[in-house]
Amino acid sequence: MQDPRLRLLAVVAISLTAFSGVAGAFFSSLWYFACTRGPVMLKRSPWPLVAFVPLFLVTAALWITGGEWLSYLVRLGMVVLIAIYAYQDQKPGEFIQVSTWAFGPGVGFDLGLAGELGVSSIRFLGGEVQRVRQAYRLKNIPIRVRALTSIATGLVFGLLRRAEDQADLLLVRGYERGGVSCVKFSSPLWDRIAAGVAVLLFLLCFFPVRGFFILAQ
Repeated sequence: MQDPRLRLLAVVAISLTAFSGVAGAFFSSLWYFACTRGPVMLKRSPWPLVAFVPLFLVTAALWITGGEWLSYLVRLGMVVLIAIYAYQDQKPGEFIQVSTWAFGPGVGFDLGLAGELGVSSIRFLGGEVQRVRQAYRLKNIPIRVRALTSIATGLVFGLLRRAEDQADLLLVRGYERGGVSCVKFSSPLWDRIAAGVAVLLFLLCFFPVRGFFILAQ
C-alpha cells in the first residue's frame, strides 16, 4: 500500500478483527492474502518470522496448563503476521509523515521521530542478523545454542552504540523539539479498496452483525 495513512488504518482494523475470534482471524487471513503483498515480502525476507517464537512458547504453556491454546495461536498468529506485513511494507520517513499529519508539527513530529528511530533499529538488527548468518555459513560453522549468547550480546551492544551515536547526532544538529514534514500523500484506488475491506470486516465483527462471527465459530 502506498498511502501510509490507509495502511495504518487497515492494519489496526484488521488486527482487531483477527484478535476478536477464530472466525475474525480467518477473514483477516483472506484480507492478508488477497489485499497485501505480505506473502511475497515474507518470502524475500523471512527473518521477521522469529517474532513467532514467543508466541509458540506461550501457546505451549497454555497447552500444558489446559488453556485455550488453539484459539490463542490462531488469533495471535494472525495478528503477528499482519504486524510483520506492516513492518516490511513501511518505508523510511513514513512515521514522521503520518504523525505530523495527525498530531501536528510539535508532538506529532516528536512521536514520528521516536517511531522512526525504533523501526530503524529493528532494520539494523535484521541486517546484523543476516550478516552473522552469512559469516557462519561462509566458515561452514553451525550456529549452536552456546554461540547464541555471544551473538545476542554483540547485537545488544551494537544497538546501544548505535542509539548513542544517534543521540549525539541529534544533539550536534541542535534538535530540541518539533519539526515540519512537507509531504503529499498518494492514495491509489487499490489502497482505498484494501482499507475499506479491512474497516468493513472490523465493523462486521464488532457491531450489530457480530453474531455472524459467533455462529461461524
